[in-house]
Amino acid sequence: MFLSSRTQCGLNSTAPRSQRLSVVTRLLAATLLVAPMTIARAQLSPRTFGRIPLWADSALRRAGLDRQFALSSTLNPYFAVGDFDRDGLDDFAVEVKDSGGLRCGIAIVHRIDRSVHVVGAGHPLGNGHDELACGSWGVQLPDTARHAGSGLPLLFVAEHGSLEAWLVWNGRSYVWVRAD
Repeated sequence: MFLSSRTQCGLNSTAPRSQRLSVVTRLLAATLLVAPMTIARAQLSPRTFGRIPLWADSALRRAGLDRQFALSSTLNPYFAVGDFDRDGLDDFAVEVKDSGGLRCGIAIVHRIDRSVHVVGAGHPLGNGHDELACGSWGVQLPDTARHAGSGLPLLFVAEHGSLEAWLVWNGRSYVWVRAD
């Protein structure tokens, strides 16, 4: 039976060499296609349902996110990835709501030290407010001379569809910088 299986798969030593290589090539290609998906899936948290990387999820939980805040949507949370603290590593930002579920904000996790910084959701923004409109932020390359120097994307806040401010890391916290 083993020999007949080998023959059916094209691995029989009497089969032409090109046929044997073709089968091996197909098996190798299938393995290379499936392996990255398995590795990527292993890096996601099974408890958040929201495609949040494990390193960010564990930092958010350690900082008490699950007690103080909730994801704005547990099924499909609004998040962004970028080098927000300019250390060369991608950081993670996710939209959160305060425990009362009324005020939206952003929880930003720095990858280098797993520190969590909350902007809005009851924490001051720097513009006299302590909340953002849900879904009113994102990541964008600045086109103004004042912020374009780094060439890296920044967190932004929009109001009524137009850019209102940048959220810029100053080495200690995120500051509200009015858009030009």
